[in-house]
Amino acid sequence: MNKLIAFSISAFLLLGMDGSHLRPHQYTPLVQSAVPSVTDLVLIYQGGTHRPDWTVDQLLPYVAYGDSLTGKEQWLFDGFLFIEYKDNRGFEFAHGYKQRAARKEEWSWLLGRNFESHHAIEALDQACALVTSRRGEPRRKRAVVLTLPEPIVGQMDWGELDGKVLDFTHHQDRIDACLWYIDKALERWNALAPKNLELAGFYWVAEYGSESKEILPRIGASIQSKGKRFYWIPYWNAPYAGEWKSLGFDKAYQQPNHFFHPEVPDSRLDEACRYAYDHAMGLEMEFDARALTSAPVFRPRFYSYLESFRKNSVIDSSAIAYYEGGGTLLTMANSRIPAERALYDTLASFIAIRQQRADHVQPRRVP
Repeated sequence: MNKLIAFSISAFLLLGMDGSHLRPHQYTPLVQSAVPSVTDLVLIYQGGTHRPDWTVDQLLPYVAYGDSLTGKEQWLFDGFLFIEYKDNRGFEFAHGYKQRAARKEEWSWLLGRNFESHHAIEALDQACALVTSRRGEPRRKRAVVLTLPEPIVGQMDWGELDGKVLDFTHHQDRIDACLWYIDKALERWNALAPKNLELAGFYWVAEYGSESKEILPRIGASIQSKGKRFYWIPYWNAPYAGEWKSLGFDKAYQQPNHFFHPEVPDSRLDEACRYAYDHAMGLEMEFDARALTSAPVFRPRFYSYLESFRKNSVIDSSAIAYYEGGGTLLTMANSRIPAERALYDTLASFIAIRQQRADHVQPRRVP
């Protein structure tokens, strides 16, 4: 609790508002020139049967934040990554999770889960509409990024396209499967036609680049030809992480992989910031339910990210992605335990001020 008091919201929320202390930076900027510009991208784990339902009520604490002191409601995350790596039915959407490689059937199932009525994307659109009715339209539509499954090297049973059985020992077959999925996703998006959202692009769910370096540039080029962007969040020391641009990605965030490992010192966060700075990347904020259930060990690690991000000018200079363990932020928001709710208030206040800054820099887009 002492650390919470010491690391008060006021200690960092107003940093950089006049820009006087900023050094020239190379992070992926807090506001990007390309549209849509996503400043704060939250990872919504959606698809697997073990995930939250992601109804309107569940998504509201991610869409807007009601300040407990002022009572003012503010828009929160401006980007939502609907991400999944396994379906909880025995199949994986990226290599390395000790499941069977997902087939065309599972790829289609994942799309269906994202576009279920009154859940996921549709529920997010409805949540945005509800907040809009209370406080008016945001200056920028909320952006959605969809997971693009990895065509796993060597897979032979993915399925057929145009009468041809695809063989993932061949680069072109892997590319063709991805382009098929992208087209199907765009069809589903256009059919739903969310009024309060825009589709920013696609996310490469494999967190390393070594097994797909030959196919990624062509996949990225196809996504970009459709007016969308290609996103990636490699793990710490992932192969080709620093070469993300040459792999065809438009935007990449560096995972520090600090929160989860108590033996990893806080200096890892500074290392990750330096690496992101040197390679024009954004950063990922990371935490999960252990910040609540194992507070003595993991709660200080939650605050360590914010302190390092302040110290390294990430707070006011860089785009950030947020891994929150598939619903932990929702639990924090609904908690009646003051120290747990304080975690939500601290992070939400931090995001809200970043959103105000992004709104000020990027003018309102005309529909």
